[in-house]
Amino acid sequence: MAQASRPKQVSVLALPESTGTPIHGLYETLVLVNAVAASAEGGAERLFDVEIVGRKRGIFPSACGLPLEVHRAIGAIDDTDIVIVASMLIENLEWVTGRHSDTVEWLQRMHHNGADLCTACAGALLLAETGLLTGLDTTTHWAFAPTFRQNFPDINLRIDELLIVAGANGEFVVSGAANSWQDLVIYLISRHASPTSAQAIGKFLLYHWDSRSQAPFVPFAPPTNHGDSAIRQLQDWLSSHDSLKVSVDEMARQSGMPGPTFSRRFRHATGYSPARYLQHLRVEEAKRLLERTDHPVEVISWDVGYEEPAAFRRVFKRLTSLSPGEYRRKFCVPVRAVVRQE
Repeated sequence: MAQASRPKQVSVLALPESTGTPIHGLYETLVLVNAVAASAEGGAERLFDVEIVGRKRGIFPSACGLPLEVHRAIGAIDDTDIVIVASMLIENLEWVTGRHSDTVEWLQRMHHNGADLCTACAGALLLAETGLLTGLDTTTHWAFAPTFRQNFPDINLRIDELLIVAGANGEFVVSGAANSWQDLVIYLISRHASPTSAQAIGKFLLYHWDSRSQAPFVPFAPPTNHGDSAIRQLQDWLSSHDSLKVSVDEMARQSGMPGPTFSRRFRHATGYSPARYLQHLRVEEAKRLLERTDHPVEVISWDVGYEEPAAFRRVFKRLTSLSPGEYRRKFCVPVRAVVRQE
């Protein structure tokens, strides 16, 4: 008779900046999957042993004030299979290195001992501080992209991606904004238990694990502190005027520069070509109209500067990963719940 494999040891890290919901959600999902998967697959094998870990044992308030209980101090943990660093609230969206040096050293030691290191949302900033992600792809909450790039320029931040697996052995698993911890935990269950177990708990808890990208959620926020005052003035002009029908030639004339010089300086300052920048502005307005109006896509296409709806649809899907219709269905807030009449 084959011997049952031991359950995976999972350490969910809680810090003073941590938010409670992701930590509790990760913990409860990994506890519940033991029972739900056993029912779905007809077995009784425990899949995960999960605990919340931190600097010291005890109960402390999370970043939002809800209590978090640390079951074991990281100083008492020499080995674990999976570490998960969940969402954190960071003051002014600015990451300051060196505040968690003891935790960073512990993460490095756990990796050296063979653990998978996983993050959700801003947890990627702490993992980045270990130096283990240098040269690799990663993702995080889009709001932390500026501070991430400033602090860790040697890491390839792919903010449009929802879930990234990196490292020689896939030992780094990172997910994007806030509730992407659900995608992360479903992936981990599928990988370390079975796809059937992941499917069972996903259905039981009504998790949607088919999200393809963070791109639909990410607002267009081009850099403005680049130091080129002429380009900054043009950006301000675009923001304060009806820029949806503006052409690249008009942008160059407004800047007072020859076309080639303008294009070169604009790309250097913003990271976007003038044409790409205009596409983002138009798609951002289209997103607003799709969310807040019932105007047909063809009308919205014209309103944001596209004469051909087919061209608008191509650009919209390239920048958001969704068609205009898919975007509207995903983000249009329902006015009322459906009431079924007998």
